Amino acid sequence: MPKLKKEQLISVSGAILSSYINAHYLEETKHLGVFKQSAKKNVGNTIKDLTTIELEWFDKVYNIDEKDLGGTLIDNCLAFISKMLKFNFNDFCELQEIVVAYSLDKKRLKSISDKIHIENGAKKL
Repeated sequence: MPKLKKEQLISVSGAILSSYINAHYLEETKHLGVFKQSAKKNVGNTIKDLTTIELEWFDKVYNIDEKDLGGTLIDNCLAFISKMLKFNFNDFCELQEIVVAYSLDKKRLKSISDKIHIENGAKKL
């Protein structure tokens, strides 16, 4: 694999993470009967392809650099995304609102977040 620049590494990492998210939701819905005939077959193939991208590229990105930037970036994001995917879709939409609020007032939202974490046992650094 060619040496990737930091921006390219972030793009590849994003592709891996989006494959993980897409595979998750397709897996959850493939047994619901919403996909018929060719779409059902395509969903199955897509899940296989997304899993292949996730697994093959994860290993490549994980081992790409000396400073472990790629691996650390993906590990941190996968942990976060795994936590996010435990919420139902409506909660996920509400979390989007929180992200928008963060973009509007980072300092205030961070302060609220810090209070909640400290109240639940986190140590202040």
